[in-house]
Amino acid sequence: MSTELINRITVKKDGVYLSTHSSNDDSPFHSWRCGSLSDIYAAEGQKGLDREIMCMLYEYAQLRGSHKSLDRYRYAVNSPKGRAIYDRYTEQINERYESMDKADQDSVWYKPTEKAKEYRQFEREMRLKMYSEIAERCEEYDRKHQNRDLER
Repeated sequence: MSTELINRITVKKDGVYLSTHSSNDDSPFHSWRCGSLSDIYAAEGQKGLDREIMCMLYEYAQLRGSHKSLDRYRYAVNSPKGRAIYDRYTEQINERYESMDKADQDSVWYKPTEKAKEYRQFEREMRLKMYSEIAERCEEYDRKHQNRDLER
């Protein structure tokens, strides 16, 4: 399975651009307009964009390089608060899974039982909340750096 490697995130007037390449591809990074992120940014602003980027980072993408556009996301994921949020939600998801019967657990990904369907819905909801909470660390990063810039 490949991982999408991101080395730049840019918001322009006409949308959100990513500079990426796949981990199983040796071609260079290329910049492209991401329609789904552009739509989310247009509808929800920076907060929605941050949440979706967190989702990407936890599910199928990694940050690469040192471009300043990545700093706020790297901070959110690696901060003690971000890690604590991840641990808290992961624990809740795991506890819910462990509380199911073996038959329900075995059916989560193939012909799910009602309990397995309920678990998957719970997991989706918890992950969305988790991504939103971790994304709030991006705002924390922005505030810290805005204050630092004002002091100069």
